Amino acid sequence: MNSNIQALVFIVDDDQAMRDSLSDYFYRSNYTVKAYSSGKTMLSELNSHPVEVIICDLKMPQMDGMAVLKELQSREKSPPLIMITAHGNIATAVEAIKHGAYNFIAKPFSPQNLQQMVSQAIDKYRLDSALEDSNTHPLGSSTVIQTFYTKLYSYAKTADNILLTGERGVGKPLVAKTLHQHSQRRVKPFIRVNCKIVSERFFEKTFLEDDNVFSRAKEGTIFLENLDKLPLESRAKLIALLTNKVSVKIHQSGGTLPRFIYSVNEKPAKEKAHTNLSKLCALLNGKILQVPALRAHKEDIFELFNLYMTQSAGHYQTPIPNLSEQDVITLSSFEWPENQRQLKQIAEQFVLLNRTVDTSISHLLKVSSTEMVDMANKFDKDLRTLMQSFERQLITQAMIECAGNISQVCELLKTPRRTLNEKLLKYDISRSEFLQD
Repeated sequence: MNSNIQALVFIVDDDQAMRDSLSDYFYRSNYTVKAYSSGKTMLSELNSHPVEVIICDLKMPQMDGMAVLKELQSREKSPPLIMITAHGNIATAVEAIKHGAYNFIAKPFSPQNLQQMVSQAIDKYRLDSALEDSNTHPLGSSTVIQTFYTKLYSYAKTADNILLTGERGVGKPLVAKTLHQHSQRRVKPFIRVNCKIVSERFFEKTFLEDDNVFSRAKEGTIFLENLDKLPLESRAKLIALLTNKVSVKIHQSGGTLPRFIYSVNEKPAKEKAHTNLSKLCALLNGKILQVPALRAHKEDIFELFNLYMTQSAGHYQTPIPNLSEQDVITLSSFEWPENQRQLKQIAEQFVLLNRTVDTSISHLLKVSSTEMVDMANKFDKDLRTLMQSFERQLITQAMIECAGNISQVCELLKTPRRTLNEKLLKYDISRSEFLQD
C-alpha cells in the first residue's frame, strides 16, 4: 500500500530546526505536512484536519509528548502517534507504548526509518478504519451477543429511529453501521457525525450549509455519535432544526427525513433537565438498544483478544506471543471498564512489547500482585479448560490466516510440526476445512 499519497502528517516539536528538517523531508516524499511548536496548539486543531499520523517529540516545555499522548487516548478516535525520544531513554519509550503510542524512534535516527514507521502507522490506521466501516470487527459469538444481534436485526428492519446506549468502547459505531446495512435504507448513504467534535463554529457547516448532513444523507441514515457530548447551544439549534420539518435547508427536494441512529454513554434520564438532551431524544423518539458491556459476555474475551493479537502480529510481522496462566486469569477476571476498545489496545501492546521483552497482561493493565491473588481466588472456572479453549481458538485463527498451510502455521505459532499435529488431533481441527479452492 502506498500510504504517503495525500496522507496528512502532523509534526510536533519545539525545536524549529527539527520541525523544518522533518517537514521538508516528508514534503519531498509527497506527504502533506503541518508542523507545530507545541502539543496544545496541535490538539486544538486536531479535529479540523484529516490527519493520519502524528510525530511528536517527548521532551517539550509546558506540554510534553506523554501529556499529548494521554490527551489523544482520552478522545473517542485519534490517529497513531510516533514518539521521538532521546537515545538511551528506552524505559520512557516503552511507557509511551503502554499508554497507546504506535511506536517510538530514538535520536539520532534515519529519516528513511522514520518514514517507514510512518507508512506502517498510516496503513494500520486506514486498515482499522476500513474494518470498522466494513463491519468486520465482531462483538463476539456468545449467547449474550447472539441475543443482542437478534434484537438488532429486528430493529434494523423497522423504519424507527434507534437510540444506542452503552458504555465507552463497546462498539456503538459498529452497531450503528450494522443497523444501516441490514435496513431497507442500506443502498442509501450512511453519514456519521461525531457530535463530540461539532463545536459551535462547525454547527452551521455540519447541519445548515448547502453540503450539510441532511442533503448528503438524503433518505439514508444519519448516525449522531456521542449526542450527549453535543454543546448545549448546538442542542437547542438542532431541536429547532428538527422541529421545523419543512425547512428548505432539509427538504430541498421535498423528500422525507433520513433515519436517525444516535448514541449516548448514559441514558437521557440521568441528564439534568436544562441540558436539553432528554428533549432532543424525545424528539428523535428512537427505540432503545443497549449494547452489552464486555464484562457481560466475558466468554468472548479470548476470541476477541486472539483476533486482535493476530491482526497486530500480522501487521508488525512478528510471532503471536504466548499467554501464561497468569495472563489468562487477568484477562478473564479484569472488569474492562473501556470494553472492547481497551481489550484491543492491550492486545496490540502485548504483541508489540513482547518482541523485545517479556510483558504480562497484568503489567500492561497495572494490576498489582495482590490483586492478582484476589483474582485467582475469585476465579471459579477450571483454568486448564480455559487455557485449552484459548489454545484451540489460537490454532484455528492461525489455520484461517495460513489457509491450512501447516508449515506456515508452525512458523506463525512458533510450534514444532509434531506438536501442532498432536494439538490438531486433540482439538479435532481438520486441515481440509481451511484449504482454499
